[in-house]
Amino acid sequence: MEATAPATMQNVRETWPLYDTAQIGPGVSSPQGYPSYYSLANLEDIPFFSVRNKAEVGLAYTNKDNKDSMPFVYYIQSIGVHLLSAPRLNTLSGQPTYADTAEMNSVRLFESLLPYHMGVILKIQEDEKLQSTVEFTPPGTGAFSYTGGAAPQLVQSFSMGWPSLGNRFAFIEPIAVPRTATLTVSLKPSAYAKYLLSHMVGPLSNLILVDNPAAEVPAEFSAKECALIRVTLNGMREVQQRGALHR
Repeated sequence: MEATAPATMQNVRETWPLYDTAQIGPGVSSPQGYPSYYSLANLEDIPFFSVRNKAEVGLAYTNKDNKDSMPFVYYIQSIGVHLLSAPRLNTLSGQPTYADTAEMNSVRLFESLLPYHMGVILKIQEDEKLQSTVEFTPPGTGAFSYTGGAAPQLVQSFSMGWPSLGNRFAFIEPIAVPRTATLTVSLKPSAYAKYLLSHMVGPLSNLILVDNPAAEVPAEFSAKECALIRVTLNGMREVQQRGALHR
């Protein structure tokens, strides 16, 4: 006789963000990401949610267990794309990183100009649910910083919009993603974006830290820098109700 689930067993919806991150920096390779800004210059698209999973890169960079399909029904409520460049700060030796250097200009371009020259496509299977620009899909998250100090070049960083969860591209009606369907987001750099990327310096291995902060005379070393492109989806997943909640 075929077993049947109790009547109280049912699927419920719960808030569940999805995110995927491409790292950019020295020593980075697939599936984690790319070794430099320059390495993005020849790409027709930069894919997300289909090239890495949590076991490969860790929870800090994606929470997708399966890069080939969705393990549950999902309802997308909003999307955000965050371009976060490697930081340019003072060194411990007191030598400033001047704002006019090529590396600082790369930081400026990556966060504040490239979003206006990159398209973004959200697809469920082969059905395109969104065609837009990165500038029109801000992340609504992240640190917000500013320029300050008597010498402005000493502290200077950028942000893709005010970090408020309302500052995202929200769909009027949630987009339903069937279980086992493929979900992909692709960034499409324009010819001008590729031109800029092909001439941008970094990220480099010169973020000055110390190898032993507890030492009497700490020695400096150059740490690897890492920029990020992160795509986030806010929404709800449909899962079986937990056993403790059954009546």
